[in-house]
Amino acid sequence: MNNKLVKILMLSLVLFWIMLYATEGIAKAIWQPEQYKKYRMWIFAMVCVNLLISAYLIVAPYQLFGQTTSDGYYTLLVTAHLSYGVVGCGLHFFSQLISQKITV
Repeated sequence: MNNKLVKILMLSLVLFWIMLYATEGIAKAIWQPEQYKKYRMWIFAMVCVNLLISAYLIVAPYQLFGQTTSDGYYTLLVTAHLSYGVVGCGLHFFSQLISQKITV
């Protein structure tokens, strides 16, 4: 197997883990712990749908519009993912602090 392919696959798994962590943080901020445990599988499904839509948005604009128009879509997609990840991971971290699983 090519070394670059292994790197790309590993980075994809890391991205998936970060998105799952961020989505759990947002879900913990919205729902009570009892409700959160009940909807855990739906949270995983939301992450999968989010990644599939993102993959579609990466491939489709370039194929449909060419490189000039799709640059804005790529920038918007990366900005949306970064802000989603930062907000979700921050919420997850603070929920861990509140439940005292992390000591400061």
